Amino acid sequence: MFYIVIMAGGRGERFWPKSVQKKPKQFHRIVSERTMIQESFFRIFPEVNQENIFIVAGKDLKQLIFDQLPQLEEKNLFVEPEGKNTAAAIGLAAVYLFKKDPDATMVVLTADHAVKPRKEFIRAIETAVKVAEEGRLVTFGIKPDRPATEYGYIETGGKLEGDFDLDVYTVKQFREKPSYERALAFIEEGSFLWNSGMFTFSLKSILDAMLTHMPSLHSVLMKIYNSIGTEEEDAVKQREFKRLESISIDYGVMERADNICCVRPNFLWDDVGSWGAISRHWPTDRDGNILKGNVITVDAKNNIVIGEDESIISMVGISDAIVVKEGDKLLICHREQDQKVKEIIKALWGNEKYVKFR
Repeated sequence: MFYIVIMAGGRGERFWPKSVQKKPKQFHRIVSERTMIQESFFRIFPEVNQENIFIVAGKDLKQLIFDQLPQLEEKNLFVEPEGKNTAAAIGLAAVYLFKKDPDATMVVLTADHAVKPRKEFIRAIETAVKVAEEGRLVTFGIKPDRPATEYGYIETGGKLEGDFDLDVYTVKQFREKPSYERALAFIEEGSFLWNSGMFTFSLKSILDAMLTHMPSLHSVLMKIYNSIGTEEEDAVKQREFKRLESISIDYGVMERADNICCVRPNFLWDDVGSWGAISRHWPTDRDGNILKGNVITVDAKNNIVIGEDESIISMVGISDAIVVKEGDKLLICHREQDQKVKEIIKALWGNEKYVKFR
């Protein structure tokens, strides 16, 4: 038996002004007519039974999740008292599922990535589950199609022997986001894959790995585990979560463990990390513009303009810009600087007069 766990607690800061604290990126229509969390759910449903699909997210996002996924039952939402990064989120889901079915495997996905085709995605999940059932911690490594600097990389080792549908490799090491020159060298070397941030492991394997490499997290998780189903459950979870450090599963476990394997799938993947990424998902006009809403252009080329039905955005003689309007918030950015949109969030949080714009 395996369960799907979709992590939906991200903040999507590079998608300001659409993505804000009360409604982050995964609850917006970024790459299709569905929101990203809806895309994530229906990418695996109905191939995976609805009762075996779970979501983990912060309590502030609970109502948004049920609004956008009304078919999700309340017992299938694991609520984090506060955001403590992916290690805590995965650990919380693991102990709840372990209480339910200690022999099961969990597949950890994200609520804000673009993946296609679905058939290959399901195939990759089935392969990863098969590998994980052997006691290995499994990640998905994507074959690079460009020297991307916005992704971490996985250096693969030898091919794993076994009756698998897809190629599976041992993992030598994880590499941080590289410079352009370093990324180019990775691609030329041929044994490097993008780190997708999606994982598969048996519940026992991941909890044992946390005991070994993150004992303080494991201790907290066991206290929560022992409280599940009691009157103290919410109070224990609230109290214990405050003690946790904010650490990613990559740094806390995956980069330290020695039983890591990597499935190389055949699907196309994009973490859609900034506004410029939507150029890989939406068609352009004859001048290379991507235009949404009421937008008028004159001698404007290679722009991304996201407007609203209630207002008009006009572009004259402008090229290579990103313009996004959301209510009383407006972003104007050069396309080559879209990774720096995150800096706006820091400025907003540093000044109390901008509270309503966060």
